Amino acid sequence: MNLQSFKEYLLTTLDELSSYHNKVIGENSKFIITPVEERGKSLNSTDEYLFRGMLNSKNLDGREFDIDSVVKMLGCRVPLCPLWIKVSLKEIRTEEPVIELETSLRFRKPSLLQNQETGHPPFMAVLKSLN
Repeated sequence: MNLQSFKEYLLTTLDELSSYHNKVIGENSKFIITPVEERGKSLNSTDEYLFRGMLNSKNLDGREFDIDSVVKMLGCRVPLCPLWIKVSLKEIRTEEPVIELETSLRFRKPSLLQNQETGHPPFMAVLKSLN
């Protein structure tokens, strides 16, 4: 996997969300990144480094990112990627939708990524009710 395919997989997932919500969701979206600490799962040294340096609440809370920033951040170790990323529509605004990316803190090689059945691992579109 490279950064271009990572971005294409994210865009494919956004297309799925668009069809779920009958809204245009794409590159103009804003993104919130929510790292998920998985109980009983340990982080290796790469995972720990990324968590401490970038994917922590101090760095992410209250911030919104554009798609290129998301790709650079979550794809910073390609071919290693987060094991899974759940993509959901968080909020609809006049100017752009807000997408939440709940992400594993465990970075793995492409053959180990979850959501292979979607055709665009590690991403999975999740339908949630809007607040």
